[in-house]
Amino acid sequence: MNRRNWRQQTMTGLAMRSALVAIVLIGAAGAAAGQTEELVRTIPMQPGGLLTLSNISGDTTVTGVDGDDLTLRATKRLVGRGSAESLDRVEIEIEERGNRVDVEPRYRRRSLLRSLGSLLGGGPGSVAVDYVVTVPRSAGVTIESVSGNVTVEDVAGETRIEVVSGDVRLASLANLVEVEAVSGRVRIADVSSDDAMTVEAVSGRIDIETVRAPRLEASSVSGAVALRGVEARRVEVETVSGSVTFSGALATNGRYEFESHSGGIHLTVPEGTGFELESESFSGGLRSAIPIVVGRGDRAGEVTVFESGSRSIEGVAGDGGGRLELSTFSGDMRIELGPVP
Repeated sequence: MNRRNWRQQTMTGLAMRSALVAIVLIGAAGAAAGQTEELVRTIPMQPGGLLTLSNISGDTTVTGVDGDDLTLRATKRLVGRGSAESLDRVEIEIEERGNRVDVEPRYRRRSLLRSLGSLLGGGPGSVAVDYVVTVPRSAGVTIESVSGNVTVEDVAGETRIEVVSGDVRLASLANLVEVEAVSGRVRIADVSSDDAMTVEAVSGRIDIETVRAPRLEASSVSGAVALRGVEARRVEVETVSGSVTFSGALATNGRYEFESHSGGIHLTVPEGTGFELESESFSGGLRSAIPIVVGRGDRAGEVTVFESGSRSIEGVAGDGGGRLELSTFSGDMRIELGPVP
C-alpha cells in the first residue's frame, strides 16, 4: 500500500498552532467572568453563496435553512479575570464580497507587558467569540478555528473545515470536501461529496457513518478510524496508533486500502462479496468469514485463517470483484459477513 504524505503536510506548522492554542487556553484558565456582548447581523445571500468564517477561541455552529438570508449571531464573552472593557479589544469584522460573506474576529494590539499580565492572571481576561450562524441551505461553508468546537448541519454547498483544538460534528451535508483536525474528535454522519472526500486528524478519533462519495480518504496519527455505511468506489484509511473498522459494500472494480501500524483492522461486508486480496502483517494474523483461494493450479486451496507471522498473503474471494489491500504491523485483521447500512 502506498503511503500518502498527508502526515507531513498536516504536521507542518503544527508547533506554531499548538503555541497559539496554549496562549488561548492559558488566558482562559481563570473562572469565567460571565460578561458578554452580542452582535446580530442579517445579510441577503443568493443561492450558491459562500460563508467563510475564522475563529481564534470559541464555538462555531452553522446550520442550513430555507430562505435567502444569512443570519449571524456572534457572542463575545470574557474568560478569566477582567472587566467589560476587555470585550472592546475584539471586533467582529464582516465583509461582503458579491455573494460571499467573510467573518473574522480582530484582536486589538496591546503592549507585551499587558499581554503577559493577562496570560498570568494579573490583567484583563481573554475574550472568546461564539458564533451561531444560519445560511441558505445551498450555501457553501469554509471554517477555520483555532480553539473551539465546530458543528455544521444541513448544508448542500461545498464544505471545508479546519480545526486545531476542538471537536468537529458534521451532519446532513451534500458536498463535504475536506476536514482537517489536529486535536479533537471528528464525528460525521449522513454526508456525501461530488468528488473526493478527505478527513484527517492528528490526535483524535474519527467516526464516519453513512457516507456517499466517489473517493473517501480518512487518516489519523493517534486515534481510531471507524467507517460505517460507506458507499465509495475508492477508500483509503490509515492510522498509526489506533484500530480501523469498516462496514460497507465493496464495489466491483473498486479499490479499498486499510492500514494500521499498531492496531487491528476489522471489516464487515455483505453476503456475496468478492474481492482480490493482498495483505501484509509483521506480527498479526488474518481471519476471514469468506474463504480465500490462495495458490494456483494444483496448489490452490481455500483458507479462512492465516496465523500470525503469515506476512504477505495474496488470494481471491468469491468472484474477485474489487481490490482489497490490508496492512498492519502488530495488529490482527478480520473480515466478517453481516448487514451493512
